[in-house]
Amino acid sequence: MNNIFPYVMNREKTDENLISGIGCSPDTVLSEFTFVKKQFKKEDGRTYVHIIQAFSPDDEITPETAHEIGLRFAECFGGFQALIATHRNTDHIHNHIILNSVNMETGKKFHQTAAELIQVKEFSNELCREYGLSETEAKSSFKSMPKWKEMLRRKAYSVANNTCSKEDFIYEMEMHGYKVDWKDDHKYITFTTPDGHKCRDNKLFAEQLLRKNLEIYFALGGGESGLADQYKSYVNDLRPEHAYTVGDGLFNLLKNLLETMPYDGLFTPPVEDYQLDKMTVMMLEAMGIKVEPKALLKYSANNEQEYEYGLYM
Repeated sequence: MNNIFPYVMNREKTDENLISGIGCSPDTVLSEFTFVKKQFKKEDGRTYVHIIQAFSPDDEITPETAHEIGLRFAECFGGFQALIATHRNTDHIHNHIILNSVNMETGKKFHQTAAELIQVKEFSNELCREYGLSETEAKSSFKSMPKWKEMLRRKAYSVANNTCSKEDFIYEMEMHGYKVDWKDDHKYITFTTPDGHKCRDNKLFAEQLLRKNLEIYFALGGGESGLADQYKSYVNDLRPEHAYTVGDGLFNLLKNLLETMPYDGLFTPPVEDYQLDKMTVMMLEAMGIKVEPKALLKYSANNEQEYEYGLYM
């Protein structure tokens, strides 16, 4: 146990004002944890619980605010001493929370059922919503999509179907109460629902709503381009088997488009994949979109990309 404390309190990772204790002092945390264990004769077995509470790199959050959230979160484990250290040395700020495995009030060892773990994660999400931050979703998938996300997904499809540019898309989404954080220096689009839920584009399990594919869609004219029919099919039929087999949707649309466009004899329809790779890249780069052949167009809607942030216990 004594190895964990030097790591979480390493001054290359955190500062003195970002280290706090609940029921103990950071300077004497090891001896205080040990005293409680000896007092209740429970020195064997698990000695501590390590929780990492991390925040999205896209969220605008200071280390001080993250630390405040960590303190409030740690207080939900009533009676368990806790050391909270906020690390600010990575691209996403995160809290390390070390709980004593023995409760200083009851003498009981730390134990948590699956249902209690869900409650704890929801409390962390409540705090994040209160501060306007992204939430953690446990084992999120298309089949277990919550209602708010399904509504966000449908609204984004509908708006994309009826707009012709990124600016129009953002404006129309905001007119319906959805905020859209679509910045050039961010890898993902982050949507915020009217009731405060935040979600990245890669957690909507929808190929067309990934940032890079929306860029292509609007570069080709969006709702006026003829590509909107593909969006309509998703709005009207979102069954899992459809959502999971659309990996080639945009790829095939561009293929059909290229087969009907003259390219001065560079190829003769039907278009082969290798020819499509070449022509698609040429077309997109002419629009200012730099891509790797096929990589951009072959997103898989059921390829669940893990959050780079979350709550780990």
